[in-house]
Formats: sequence, structure tokens, C-alpha cells
Amino acid sequence: MAARVALAPVASSHNHVINDDAWSSASSDAGSDVDSVVSDDGDLQLAPFDPSQETLADRFYALRDMIPPTARAQIADAASATSSWIRWTAGKAGNAAWIVTTSALLVGMPLLLSIEGEAALVAQEKEFLNQPGAPNPYGAPAQPGAPGQATPQGLVPAGF
Repeated sequence: MAARVALAPVASSHNHVINDDAWSSASSDAGSDVDSVVSDDGDLQLAPFDPSQETLADRFYALRDMIPPTARAQIADAASATSSWIRWTAGKAGNAAWIVTTSALLVGMPLLLSIEGEAALVAQEKEFLNQPGAPNPYGAPAQPGAPGQATPQGLVPAGF
């Protein structure tokens, strides 16, 4: 003898109850939404399940019944702690990026501009010296073997 198992109707937007004695339309004269999906066959039958109609939210909600409340609380605490740590890390990284960029602008830019200015002066000086017949801005160099001058031997300190 087979025992008859009664299925309880599940409220969902995708499962439609076709018949159940507890949901009988005879007990209600209000004409609710349940009356439209209840028939008088006598057995509880669910409409065929179509997985393409199930949303991701429905799947996550179904997982809620599979995970015990203590485990759900631990998962929520871990997710909260991870989110808090990520927010803190992103804030510190933003502060570090701010310090690096402002330091580069306040220290690096003036240094870069002075180096560039010095390089421009050196280039201008080289261009001037490379012109034919240009006088030496540092004075005329001593000609070796000129009358009245001794040729220096090696390195001579200044003032001698």
C-alpha cells in the first residue's frame, strides 16, 4: 500500500498550483488570484518547471533555505568585514596617490623646469660658439709659444 504524500503549495511567480484541497475555491467566495490556477482534479500538480523563466534572484532566494542561519550570519559578517577592509585599503591608496602626485608637482616640476632651462642655456652657448668668427665669451685663450709668455707645465693652481 503506497502512502500518499501531500505537497504544500509554494508561492512563487513561476510555480502555479493546479489543485490542492487546502486551496479549494469552494471555501472562498472572494475570487482571489489562487482561484485562477486551482482546478477541481483532486490531486496536487505543479505546472512544468521552466528554468529559463527563473531569475538569479529566485535562485539565491532558494539557497537561503539550504544554508543554516548561523552559517548565513558568518557569511554576512565575513562579507561585511571584507567590504570594510576593501574600503579602508582603497582610501589609504587614494591618500598615498594624492601625496605622491602633489609631491611630484610641488618638488618635481620646479626641478624639471630648472634643469630644462639650464639645458637650453647650454644649447644656446654651444650654438653661439659654433658660429664662424664668433668671439670667445670667456676671453681669448693664450696662444702657445707667444712672446713673453711661458707655457704652463702640467696643472697650475690659480693665482700662480
